[in-house]
Amino acid sequence: MTGRPSVLTNLRDIASGYRGIILDLFGTVHDGLNPLDGAIDALRMLRRGEIAVCLLSNSPRRREDVAARLAQMGFAPELYRGLVTSGELAFEALSNDANRDLGRRFFHIGPPELSGLFDGSGRERAEAVDQADFLLCTGASGNQALEEAERVLGNAQVRGLVMVCANPDHAVMVGKTRVDCAGTIAAHYECLGGTVLYYGKPLLPAYDRALSVLGLARDHVLAIGDGLETDIVGARRAGMDAALVLTGIHHDQIVNPKTGHVLWGRLARLCLGHERLPDFVMPAFTWGRRVQS
Repeated sequence: MTGRPSVLTNLRDIASGYRGIILDLFGTVHDGLNPLDGAIDALRMLRRGEIAVCLLSNSPRRREDVAARLAQMGFAPELYRGLVTSGELAFEALSNDANRDLGRRFFHIGPPELSGLFDGSGRERAEAVDQADFLLCTGASGNQALEEAERVLGNAQVRGLVMVCANPDHAVMVGKTRVDCAGTIAAHYECLGGTVLYYGKPLLPAYDRALSVLGLARDHVLAIGDGLETDIVGARRAGMDAALVLTGIHHDQIVNPKTGHVLWGRLARLCLGHERLPDFVMPAFTWGRRVQS
């Protein structure tokens, strides 16, 4: 669609028009710490209505790690049919012989707890960038923030190292704090002239995998997320309807803090340069009635 999106309070009035949902995690169903209000109940109602859900996350972690964290938050495995993560897609790609030309040793840029992403892939971690065949970026960390990574990125670019980005997001909200993600560092590396391989949203293979999990054609599926550059653009490129929720990364930009209403001019400006607006905008991923826009 090219016009103004429909404004919904939540899912009830449109859910019956779809057989499946591709659902984002950060900023959509949880804030990185706790479930968002109504999200678990919405998943229960979708399951009751026999609408299949595939969770699709740009988390730079393996699928089982994310599933375990979701279970700790109260998202039981029976509430969704499948889970696809950008970390899992990157692991699979780097375990594939087709990508052996990258080399065997990688230098990790990101939080230390994510350095084991490629464990079991046949790759091994290098202690210094000078010893590496390629880069793995999973995010920013206290000692590897963007401004502190200049030397590493400059050295890697001069050596022609390819960066594998396991999370194309530029930032997420963890609680009330904005946290830079791997996409920010990867974009900076490209500005330096480096080459980046991205895994996850908005790339088409991520949506193809989610559709495969659902076993549905794309015209029967609605994608829901909080990010215009990843969730909405990705769904549009994949030929699916898309709904933007306002609980995540864009909340402070497009929601009037006094009235809670959508600031349409700001939303339109944010969408400049992207393919299209979302079909629907809703305050949160919850279950309820449609309201007039």
